[in-house]
Amino acid sequence: MGNSSGKETELGGRAKAITGGNTTAKRGLPKAPLNAIRPSPDDSSFIEAALAKLLLFNKLDPHVQRKVVQEMYERNVGAGEILIKEGDTGAAATELYVTKSGKFEVLQKRQGQNIRVNMKERGDCFGEISLMYDQSRTATVAATTDAIVWVLDRSVFRWGGQGQRHTPGALETTRAQIGDQLGGW
Repeated sequence: MGNSSGKETELGGRAKAITGGNTTAKRGLPKAPLNAIRPSPDDSSFIEAALAKLLLFNKLDPHVQRKVVQEMYERNVGAGEILIKEGDTGAAATELYVTKSGKFEVLQKRQGQNIRVNMKERGDCFGEISLMYDQSRTATVAATTDAIVWVLDRSVFRWGGQGQRHTPGALETTRAQIGDQLGGW
């Protein structure tokens, strides 16, 4: 009895981390902003190539990849604008970005100071953990020039993967591999 209870708590915590506490699947897609610019065929190829660098995305069936990419939209980001803020949670931590143009710096707070740990430019992706887990952002990402990104929302990614045939344990294996890359989970 004690083992069962502990296991349920462990699984409940894991489910919450993955779903953000929402264990009922939503039907349909989130609404994109009014006048959202969707990918052209050339843009779609560019986005697919950028996302193919991500373990999580390249495990999807090519048809599903295309379906997900077609639901992405452009967002303009002004120089100096913070696109991701370290520590943000909830709705602010549900999007992955693919850089179409411009440059970004990735900053992490260390000993009270923001330190640049990476730079992002055309074709780079960031925010991918938000597609799998409901956790706070681990870094701040700010535009150093005017920029354009393609936005992929978590619910679109999950919607696209619904009904996809997975081999037993494939999703868990992918999550474990990504967790290992992040230093363990």
